[in-house]
Amino acid sequence: MSTSVIRGGHLLLPDGRLLRRDLLIEDGLIASIGVSSRCKDAIDATGCLVMPGFVNTHTHTPMTLLRGWCEGLRFSEWLECIWQREAELTPSDVYLGSILACVEMIRSGITTFADVYIHMDRVALAAGESGLRCVLGWGLLEGAGGEPLEEKLSERRAFVKKYNHACNGRITTMYAPHSPVTSSEEALTALARLSREDGVPITTHLLESREEAMALDGSRHHLSRLDRAGLLSNRFLAAHCVHLSDEDARILAERGVSVSLNPISNLRLGVGVPPIEMMASHGLNLSLGTDGAASGGSLDIFEVMRTVALIGRMTGGISPSNILRMATLNGAVALGLETGAIKRGFAADLILVDMKKPHLTGCDPISALVHSARGCDVKTTIVEGEVLMEDYVIKTLNEEDIIERAIERIADLKNMHAIE
Repeated sequence: MSTSVIRGGHLLLPDGRLLRRDLLIEDGLIASIGVSSRCKDAIDATGCLVMPGFVNTHTHTPMTLLRGWCEGLRFSEWLECIWQREAELTPSDVYLGSILACVEMIRSGITTFADVYIHMDRVALAAGESGLRCVLGWGLLEGAGGEPLEEKLSERRAFVKKYNHACNGRITTMYAPHSPVTSSEEALTALARLSREDGVPITTHLLESREEAMALDGSRHHLSRLDRAGLLSNRFLAAHCVHLSDEDARILAERGVSVSLNPISNLRLGVGVPPIEMMASHGLNLSLGTDGAASGGSLDIFEVMRTVALIGRMTGGISPSNILRMATLNGAVALGLETGAIKRGFAADLILVDMKKPHLTGCDPISALVHSARGCDVKTTIVEGEVLMEDYVIKTLNEEDIIERAIERIADLKNMHAIE
């Protein structure tokens, strides 16, 4: 049995309390909270807040290589531009972009991410090397590639079965149609069936833009299409939901659907502001995502939390403790994982936030995490009891080499299109 203990820090408990206690980890799980003398392998958390690692419920990690492309375009134009760039990415590019994203996420305290892209075997390789927990979906865009739908479904099911519970369970899988607009009812129905049979989640982009909402004669038709296909259940994770109506939110909540809020991406792409408080009022399980770096700019959940707080202030306000829950436990619930809380038996996916910083010095540490903290304040990142970063040094990856290779490849991509 492998054991370790985190000593000297303040633990953020599920009820929002801060408690100065030791945290004992055994075989990758949280074993107990208290004073422990059973373990000599100790992590010093003096001056730190010990909390669950963040769960990023919607991203496209390889898009770190496309950060800064297609700036300033309308959403529909941006999609056309970015899809052209994505078509040029090789499997090696996907691996490099994903491993670069893993560095960024480890540094900013993300311990679990849900990723949808192409060449997902390369993403699985990067995630496995990084030590992060992830839920991976090979995106299904029916018009791309030219293969028959039956072949695409078969390929994606093979991926789901091969990688589900890989890396000792750190990697799990899901199905991922692009959106109701780009998916046929035949595809949606088939994917709903596969999700049920294989016991894995399913995710899609839902009502991200006004154009998307109007494409099927209004948001209600999007939900009707998903409902007819059998998708609306507690296995379903809807990303964005910017143009969700009150009635839509009620229906999703009744079916146990979870939502991934990506407000920074929404604002940068000019598609609107998600109705966060309205969705919360219906009891929807709200989680947080960064989206890909090409639209979200960074993979920093602290920035996303702060944006959610600012949007919430426009209509009344969402408490910092509720926003922290969105970034941790709610995300784990959305993905069907037992992590996201300092609770006995849960995965020891934890971060140490260095609170001895000028901008974090104040009377309310919870408020400071949401309104003042940054990704660079994360001192140590732990997944399943394994230390991925300690005292700001990443231990599982060669950060300097990854960044250098990414810089070189990005320069090549820019030269292909004569971007200044």
